Amino acid sequence: MNHRRLWLRAIVILALAAVVFWQRTATGQPDPYEARDLAVMGQEARGGQGILEELAQGRQAGVYNLQAEGDVAPAAGVEKIIGVTLSKDKGLLGVFSQKDGQPVLLTTLNTLPLQEVKVVQLETGRNALLIRELLDERFGAYFLSSFYALYTWEGDKLQEIWRKVAGNEERWNKKWLARGEGWQGVSEQVTTDFTRSEGKLAIKAISNQILWSAPAVDGPRTKLQSRTVAHTYRWEPAWGAMVMAEGRLNAAAPLKERRGNKYVDCGQLAAGEKVAVLEDEDLLSWLQPEEPAYWRVKTKGGQVGYILKTQVDLLPGLI
Repeated sequence: MNHRRLWLRAIVILALAAVVFWQRTATGQPDPYEARDLAVMGQEARGGQGILEELAQGRQAGVYNLQAEGDVAPAAGVEKIIGVTLSKDKGLLGVFSQKDGQPVLLTTLNTLPLQEVKVVQLETGRNALLIRELLDERFGAYFLSSFYALYTWEGDKLQEIWRKVAGNEERWNKKWLARGEGWQGVSEQVTTDFTRSEGKLAIKAISNQILWSAPAVDGPRTKLQSRTVAHTYRWEPAWGAMVMAEGRLNAAAPLKERRGNKYVDCGQLAAGEKVAVLEDEDLLSWLQPEEPAYWRVKTKGGQVGYILKTQVDLLPGLI
């Protein structure tokens, strides 16, 4: 029965992957975040927790792992954070406290293969966990992407408060988009500076993006267009997130979520409602000017979603 459930789960995940891939190629939207979410979907990390526990006890010395220490959870004392790469597309991270001299696993987090694990200070008396992950899907049309993600402790688990592509390479065949022969792709390199502003964490990111074309998958590339985008994210305790800016809705508008490459209504926000702007979602509109641009936002109620840029007036002070 267990094998039948595992097979069914695998079939469901493959079906979702096929749907998402079809939607991506139908719109031509490069979206490494979507590829990242799909890669960790349904992970069970079989055997991974045991490896983490043995590492926490000082065993499994031959297993490649990343470790950091810091006070990231409400438990007394300093926690040990251990991350392992379990396969080409799977990682697992565990947070351990100490009780009577023995490690106690507080929580785990499914990840991609890990490149960096460290503890950073958000503000005096509060820390966060920073990881960098790698997504390697180099087959045909592919993503080769790395991501930063920042987590803080909320309730009984780690809660994501910031994410950012650190580097991204992707390509697709023009035929799949009915755009003729050859290949196209996006190359993005991001320089990230972790600094402080008024005693709180601030992150400055400069992204260099290039849309390219090539006659063959590994042929010489021709730059079609390029740009440089700079943003600063600041820890804002009132929002519980790293925030680019604050904004106010200039009219009643739907809050949207992403399903594949479609933005689908998931709630309604009132005119005048205040939101925190978490990210600039304008890559697709840069590549395809007929497409609208979005802000990724967080509401006072804690919902995270997408709002059309034209429906939000940015407030002075942060951006």
